[in-house]
Amino acid sequence: MLESRGRSATITLLLFGAVLFVIVEHDHLVQAGQLTEEFTWTRLDYAWALKGRFGGYRPNYIYGGSDFAFPGAASSGSSKPISTPTDDNKQPDGNVDFIYENNIPMGANRWRDKLFITVPRRRAGVPSTLNYVSISNKERHNVPLIPYPNWEVNQLSSDPSNRIVSVYRIAVDVCDRMWMVDTGIVELPGNRTDIQQQSVVIIDLKTDKIIKRHPLPASVLKPASILALVTVDVTKDTCDDAYAYLPDLAGYGLIVYSLKADRSWRVTHNYFFLESLAGEFNVGGQHFQWNDGVFSVALSEIKSDGFRDMYFHSMAGTHLYVVSTRILRDEALATRSYHGNDFTNLGDRGPLSQTSATDLHKPSGVLFLSLVNQNALGCWNTNIPFGKENFHVIQRDDKKMIYPCDLKVYGDDLILLTNNMPIFLYSKLNYDETNFRVWFSSVANAISGTQCESRRTNRGNRYYG
Repeated sequence: MLESRGRSATITLLLFGAVLFVIVEHDHLVQAGQLTEEFTWTRLDYAWALKGRFGGYRPNYIYGGSDFAFPGAASSGSSKPISTPTDDNKQPDGNVDFIYENNIPMGANRWRDKLFITVPRRRAGVPSTLNYVSISNKERHNVPLIPYPNWEVNQLSSDPSNRIVSVYRIAVDVCDRMWMVDTGIVELPGNRTDIQQQSVVIIDLKTDKIIKRHPLPASVLKPASILALVTVDVTKDTCDDAYAYLPDLAGYGLIVYSLKADRSWRVTHNYFFLESLAGEFNVGGQHFQWNDGVFSVALSEIKSDGFRDMYFHSMAGTHLYVVSTRILRDEALATRSYHGNDFTNLGDRGPLSQTSATDLHKPSGVLFLSLVNQNALGCWNTNIPFGKENFHVIQRDDKKMIYPCDLKVYGDDLILLTNNMPIFLYSKLNYDETNFRVWFSSVANAISGTQCESRRTNRGNRYYG
């Protein structure tokens, strides 16, 4: 993700943007079904415990320009700590240093009563990258994050075989397992620090134990590789034969991991690159250029041939593509230099349809899209022919839904995380206001009254302007 203050957006895009602005500016909120704010935070904090089940860690608050533990890095210089540490409130090796301004949630997912929240180490002072809150918690605002599976696993000083360094987003499969990519990187601005090899990590959610770690070989990675999302292809009857798909948004490729073979391979195709005319963003009052390629993938129900369709897109792009997992799961087919007709360009979703995360509700065939350039959630029913007129905005809010960064379908429910990230990156968040929100809705409620609900014609709230 690169910042650019230049004015290189095309006239066509700006004109379409103006038309869309005229259509929706009369009301910052556009909605079909209603998503509700379930958890909100002005700033993140953690369940610091003196003793007991959470491991006995306390925060070592850093503020006022104190040095951070990594060489060449400095704190963001917050004006005040959240609370004043006591004399015995010191952490071993400085690896539980805490700078609240540097903690931003990037992923949300659910398993039973746990709502998982990931906080990648994009800056110094992130005490725990993998966390959860209890959904049954009566408190819904500024609930402290509980490190998962415990504090020790989230500490940089822990044994590398039982340590998680940095995670962007996670997947939860039907076999009660959590999947993630541990990037192994602390992304200090101007001083990227590689802690350990990037790996696929699997946790048994019933035992809270890491049951698999697959270090990704150099042959499947590029120097610029960023693996920010994972999607799992599995059924309850094939738990030992699962596949994971890892979009490489900066290396412009897709990594496939076979659990049964414990082997990974890299797929290349031109459709994984950015689209040069779709890299302009205007989000939360911030104007910037990003060059992210393939960002997320979504899987259909199993088809008659025993495989699924995989829908994918670039973040800096407005087209949608599809390929059968029959190709991806076969290493020989997936890695051949020429793919012929394996991949299909379904078409252009329209201006301002740049999307971060997607997910697909398999029973209904509805694909949900996080529309970052519109602060909105969109949808398309894959049972309906592809066309701009068949894409819908479900809900848009230019104040509360700034930058929808993660989206998950859990059973028949939706989970959406919005986090104000462009303001975090290019300006400054106001930590006296709510910045981070997790939204819930049932799928049925979300698509009610939209073109995604059925085949009937409904031309309202189309997101292409």
